[in-house]
Amino acid sequence: MTRAPPFPGCAGLLPGSRWRKMTGFEAKRAGTLGDENMKQMGIAWVTFEGNRFDYKPAIPGEHYQLIVAATREKVRQNPEVRKVLLATGDLVLKPDHHQESHAPAAWRYYEILTQIRTELQRHN
Repeated sequence: MTRAPPFPGCAGLLPGSRWRKMTGFEAKRAGTLGDENMKQMGIAWVTFEGNRFDYKPAIPGEHYQLIVAATREKVRQNPEVRKVLLATGDLVLKPDHHQESHAPAAWRYYEILTQIRTELQRHN
């Protein structure tokens, strides 16, 4: 179920509970829709816990740190993810979809996972 967009020219929005359950390509498509809506509204920032920060900074900043921390926690809280990540050994991790040529560091999840894998390898 979608709701009518609150801003003219934007695509319909999904209920909050639906966003939280998305994974994989469904989440990617929803993120693309959100990005298009933000462009329509002239928004280049996001908020988290009341803090507003740039969504696509040229230099990694608060958004990047948030994504790294969330990814690190996901790996810490899920032993199977940790096991699979470590099983990749020294393989070069690559994105599973096309990214912009100058994608912000926070979007380069494969580099973040490589960094976390290296940290885990050092501590094992």
